[in-house]
Amino acid sequence: MIKLTSPKAITSLPGFNDGLFTVQDLAAAEVVRALKPKPDWTILDLCAAPGTKTTQLAEATGGRAKIVATDIDSGRLKKVKENIARLGLAGCITTVKYNDVEKQGGFDCVLVDAPCSNTGVLARRPEVRHRITKSDVKKLAKTQMTLLSKAAGMLKPKGIFCYSTCSIQPEEDGLLMRRFIKENPSFKIESENLILPSADKFDRDGSYSSVIIRKSTD
Repeated sequence: MIKLTSPKAITSLPGFNDGLFTVQDLAAAEVVRALKPKPDWTILDLCAAPGTKTTQLAEATGGRAKIVATDIDSGRLKKVKENIARLGLAGCITTVKYNDVEKQGGFDCVLVDAPCSNTGVLARRPEVRHRITKSDVKKLAKTQMTLLSKAAGMLKPKGIFCYSTCSIQPEEDGLLMRRFIKENPSFKIESENLILPSADKFDRDGSYSSVIIRKSTD
């Protein structure tokens, strides 16, 4: 890991255009680490744009997992393709249109890095506090539940999925997951992690992630 001490255009850094590194917040990087993806998995990144976690999944599995990336925003999906190409990971990552993703079959793992209120990134995006309302959070929670149900329906029988946001609102995080578990009792939370923004050094955002598995029927 390399930390910059002063602002700089990423594209001006040596090695960026050559695909030698990518840029990711410390808290965001913990999501894939918590998932512990395996090289023999077939993985779906359901909300992939801009592709940082998608490519992290590929790197974490040594380029041996089969990864499918999609995003409901076709314009942002182009950014995913650009990042995949820049990092030289096209051999293990396939991008598909959102409406076509269910044709890909069942997955060992689904990552749902859901759209959220962004309350964990207020240090970098202060305008969010003037844009997001309580009703917005409720609408987002409804979308997040829809995505969770979609992810659960695309898993293989012993599949696993990870839900994450850059929000620190309980309605989008822990409370939402418990609501999902209550409505889907065949699943359980295997691990859960809430990271609060760094208040002193401002060197990380806030985030939430949880790993969900099916209960054993043995």
